[in-house]
Amino acid sequence: MLGVIINLLYPALCRACSKKINEFDRNICADCAKKIKERLPPFCLRCGRQFKGESELKAICADCKDETPYFDQAWSACHYEGALKSLIHDFKYKKITALSKDFADLIINFMKKYDIGKDSRIILSVPMHPGRLFRREVNHADILARAIGKDLGISYSGNALKKIKDTPPQSKLKREARMKNLRSSFSLKNSRIFRGKDILLVDDLFTTGSTVNECSRLLKDSGAGRIDVITLARGDNA
Repeated sequence: MLGVIINLLYPALCRACSKKINEFDRNICADCAKKIKERLPPFCLRCGRQFKGESELKAICADCKDETPYFDQAWSACHYEGALKSLIHDFKYKKITALSKDFADLIINFMKKYDIGKDSRIILSVPMHPGRLFRREVNHADILARAIGKDLGISYSGNALKKIKDTPPQSKLKREARMKNLRSSFSLKNSRIFRGKDILLVDDLFTTGSTVNECSRLLKDSGAGRIDVITLARGDNA
């Protein structure tokens, strides 16, 4: 009832098209939500890259055959394009944290559809270096991981994985340079808690996968079990 009253006094507006929304806890209208494209199989069985072909196709991409990633499987819920691309930009750089509810729901629905992370005991987010977090004020991956963990009943260890080296932005580097850039840039606060545990690692975007792969390397070296990576979006239209 309180939400209804608030929405009457201060109508919620879609962050993508500015149209009025009747649901006070939503930030994307139904019409814009329909334009957000869910990624559909077939996917690479390791990095989650989307293939062309029948959905039943089971295959591993050339990159993963050449160099097997440390994580067991990565998934991305949506295509990084159109309205979603702009909304993610607002979420990350304009601190529109209210979008986390809509984004977390997109990820959770995708996870349930494909039984992702059902055996995960711990959920982690890709961390930011303290200096960058101070400048940004918000770690978007942390917000998503908390919401996903709460909904799925997975224990969230927010401070266990840390970024200890303030590396240059990955977006400005090529694939090999990205991997070198991240070497020894993360640390674990207490590695023993991950021993034998299946882990769900959360980030907003999957580009080359070098960031989540370096985090996964550290976790595997600490004795972690299966590592599933889930991100909101990826820009690999098949």
